[in-house]
Amino acid sequence: MRRALGALGVALGVAVAAAQEPPAAPLVHRARTAQVMASDLTIDLYGPDAALLDSALDACFAEFRRVEDELTDWRPSPLTRLNDAAGQGPQPVPPDLLEVASVALTWAEETGGAFDPTFAAVGKLWDFKRRPPLVPDAAAIRSALERVGHAKVRLDREAGTIDLPAGMRLGLNGLTQGWAVDRAMDLILRAGIKHALVNHSGDIKALGRKDGRPWEIAVKHPRDKERAIAVIPVSNACVTTSGDYEHCFELDGVRYHHIIDCRTGYPSKGCMSATVVGPRAVDCDALDTALCVLSPEEGLALIERLPRFECVLVDMEGKVHLSSGLRDRAPPAPR
Repeated sequence: MRRALGALGVALGVAVAAAQEPPAAPLVHRARTAQVMASDLTIDLYGPDAALLDSALDACFAEFRRVEDELTDWRPSPLTRLNDAAGQGPQPVPPDLLEVASVALTWAEETGGAFDPTFAAVGKLWDFKRRPPLVPDAAAIRSALERVGHAKVRLDREAGTIDLPAGMRLGLNGLTQGWAVDRAMDLILRAGIKHALVNHSGDIKALGRKDGRPWEIAVKHPRDKERAIAVIPVSNACVTTSGDYEHCFELDGVRYHHIIDCRTGYPSKGCMSATVVGPRAVDCDALDTALCVLSPEEGLALIERLPRFECVLVDMEGKVHLSSGLRDRAPPAPR
């Protein structure tokens, strides 16, 4: 995905007018790329003080690793301990885990379960790295679905606890990188930096401008990565994408992928891909997953009733759909 962003008027906590003011002095550019959370993280910073930019880069990468340590389910962490304690009553959890779980449950309710962090009980049956590939047994899927359902989770903010029913698991991987992107940009803002881009494997958050021009994001077609279907200009906003091409396999002519529809226990059939623009990456992450589960019509209706969010959808026939706020700002790119 090509990087670049422009002005949708979505606030990051700094005045848009301030971000649009021309720099008073030549700006230094600092950039760094490293593997974090098993994906490339690239951060670009622009400002007059090189030492400040370098310090901010150090802080951002350290913050990503801290978030990963707390929210990963690939190795022991507070999240794995919570899942292992399902059925044992309320469990105390650290602040980031409590907050991300709260965000996840809020969007599960808002999307009618199209996004649901409790998918993990059935999601763990699917192994997209296995060769030869294998579709889980239908009876096992039906049994696992009995342990899925966001309404069954009890989260107590005041006590700082989460209570999961026996056999339930929270899967927060879809939100972890968005949360880390948001946290990194918070550090950049607190450092007084006015122009920046944080890009973690396509979860992108932009601040200000690049060389006095808007940043832009080119959205690629999920079946033709050489084709840009839209170029989205945004400033002080996030752009995230999910699709059926990230972790998948084909068997007997059917594509199976990692976005699980909790209504069926099988991979979703709503859209090939969904790109969401909004204020926070963690929210965009939840929404782009939900929009892959929902039909294009349902997804567009959801976005139209949510202030400050826009989307680009590619339906299962490959047709592109834009929400109303992007139709003028991000027309389909010429082929």
